Amino acid sequence: MDIALLVVQWALVLLGLYLMALALYLRMIEIDWADMRDSPLSGEDFYILPSWQRFLLGMTTGTIALGLGAMLFYLRRIYLLRRQ
Repeated sequence: MDIALLVVQWALVLLGLYLMALALYLRMIEIDWADMRDSPLSGEDFYILPSWQRFLLGMTTGTIALGLGAMLFYLRRIYLLRRQ
């Protein structure tokens, strides 16, 4: 039981860090890609990437995963203190 909880804790922490790093990396790529595009001519339609939404979603999901991992660390510590 203790080992399974420890694995879940670290998996959540690593998942949170991965999601936050990936969101930041993809945001930088999209900004560079958008800067390299030619500006649209007058009257021409163009598409604006919702990259800030994906960045915000990735950072929020990563923060939630980190928070859950930290909460499990705290609860595990309380559980181990009561067992002793």
